[in-house]
Amino acid sequence: MSAPGTPRREVVTWTPQSPRTAQGPARPAREIRALEELSAVDSAVLRALMRRQLRLAIATFGLLVTVIGLLPLVFTALPAQSPWPGRALIVWAVLGVAAYPALVLIGRWYVVRAERNERDAGDLVGRA
Repeated sequence: MSAPGTPRREVVTWTPQSPRTAQGPARPAREIRALEELSAVDSAVLRALMRRQLRLAIATFGLLVTVIGLLPLVFTALPAQSPWPGRALIVWAVLGVAAYPALVLIGRWYVVRAERNERDAGDLVGRA
């Protein structure tokens, strides 16, 4: 027995979640049927598309590293601060202005190529 005025202890038990809720939200039925109905050709086209998209992503990352990652080397190649006071202005102009159009162009190139890859894969599935 517990002393008067002390709160009563509650027994808390854990019950496992049902398998459906433990896996996260359920997929729509039409999506599951679409995945099950993939033929061998569709599966091969999908794998090829994923490989092409991965190569494109790696190439885009390499381009970004090359363009943006080399900026510190370019800045260290500029003359020292004391003999040429315009160096800081150039650094800020490149970082604050010129870098963004380069990022936008690389991003646009990536999106166009990715959409082309998907369109080509869709054409292959349509022909098969």
